Amino acid sequence: MIHHKFFSLPKPILAILLVSNIVFAWWLHEKIGSYWGWTVVDLSKDLSINLSTLLAVLQFALFGVSVDMSMRAFVVSINSKLKVFQVPAITVMAMTIGIYGIVGLLGFILLYDHSLSHILAAAGAVGIGAAYAFREPISDITASMQIQTDHLASINDYIEIVGDKDVYKVTQIDHRMITLEDKYHFLLRIPTRQFLNWKYINISKQPSKRGAKRRCTFTLTTHNDTNRVLSILNNAMQYLRAKDDRFYAGYSCEVESVTGGAFTYGICYECHPSMSHYASNHLVNEAVLHIFNAAGININSDIAIYNYIPIATDAKRRLLDIYRSSILKVLDDHQIQQLAANANLVRFEAGDQVITLGEHAQSMYFISEGHLEVGIPGKEGKELIVASLWPGDCVGEMSLLTGEPRSANVYGKSSGVLLEITKENLSPFFEASPQLIEKISQLLADRKSKNEKAGSTEDDPASRLTRVKVLAQKILKFFFSAD
Repeated sequence: MIHHKFFSLPKPILAILLVSNIVFAWWLHEKIGSYWGWTVVDLSKDLSINLSTLLAVLQFALFGVSVDMSMRAFVVSINSKLKVFQVPAITVMAMTIGIYGIVGLLGFILLYDHSLSHILAAAGAVGIGAAYAFREPISDITASMQIQTDHLASINDYIEIVGDKDVYKVTQIDHRMITLEDKYHFLLRIPTRQFLNWKYINISKQPSKRGAKRRCTFTLTTHNDTNRVLSILNNAMQYLRAKDDRFYAGYSCEVESVTGGAFTYGICYECHPSMSHYASNHLVNEAVLHIFNAAGININSDIAIYNYIPIATDAKRRLLDIYRSSILKVLDDHQIQQLAANANLVRFEAGDQVITLGEHAQSMYFISEGHLEVGIPGKEGKELIVASLWPGDCVGEMSLLTGEPRSANVYGKSSGVLLEITKENLSPFFEASPQLIEKISQLLADRKSKNEKAGSTEDDPASRLTRVKVLAQKILKFFFSAD
């Protein structure tokens, strides 16, 4: 049910209805000698039902319908211009009841020829009695009108009850009840007057893009550098926001408390309210674990909390934690252990240029900490940022393996740490196991194909095989040709 939809006559039919009032009044004048049917009827003296009485009642009914339909057409016109703040159906319903009530009262006065003061006194007494008898339904209807007219809540809005971690979705608003849907998709029907008295935040009605406020905590030993941990947590939230647009910019990371030999860190963040508290916390935990692993921090778990135990943060440990998602996954455990032992740590600061377009280099980098951006020359010499790189990503592998010049500029978006692998580090493995070249060529070909593919048509198997052979020849030539 969409609360701003209600019945109204099309304009041509409304025009016919209005003209029919004039035609009917003219016909009455021809039939009974008066434009107004009630002038020849006095039900206080004669209660018999005759043609004049029926015509007078019909005139009142026609007049009431005309006024009601005109009001509805006017509201429709207003709502068509006001896309956000619209007159709700409950208000239209109340106005309809008021119109027919006034027309009925007017007809009663005129047809019975009673004095207006007597009628108003009687109507007031009856009204007070009815209002007392139906006070609760009237309160609910009044509350529903206030909720919808003041736009406190609308269909599909997300409501956060103060003191309750859950977020509810408004699925229906009628004349007495508001229906909310919880995270388990159960429907809760609440009287509108009760809802009006709640303390709540309407997330959907915030002036700027805001989300449901959530919080999760992590406990780490005091052996960790606090500033480094906070930097990594901020990096994790930047990574999560870049990967999932359901997380918003409003987040903060801080030290909450110190207990014994551990710091408790908290992340306060905002996400789309359609996500449950558990689902959003799961994604935050996942991002933090990914970034911590990339930084070489091993994490043990406890039933109650996470305890981060800093065991080894050198280049070897960092590379062993993140190489599996790269082209180096073709190496066996012994080979990757040897390679990791020779990896170099390279630190960078925000704004540093890590890779320069066109330069010849014989190394690749894994991001262990921090955030990089990739830029290429755009129109009129202005550089265009085409990608963001996060912990666990690698860059420069094509230059390392084929000797091709760098294809883009890469800049530090924040301070961080890179793991450098050089040609000299890889050469012994290619000499001992030439078949590694073919495996790496296949991975490179697949990656390059995905990056370059513009349409939905997949590569022909023959084209892929040719690409693999070309890359393998380039790698062989670069690693084994005479210097």
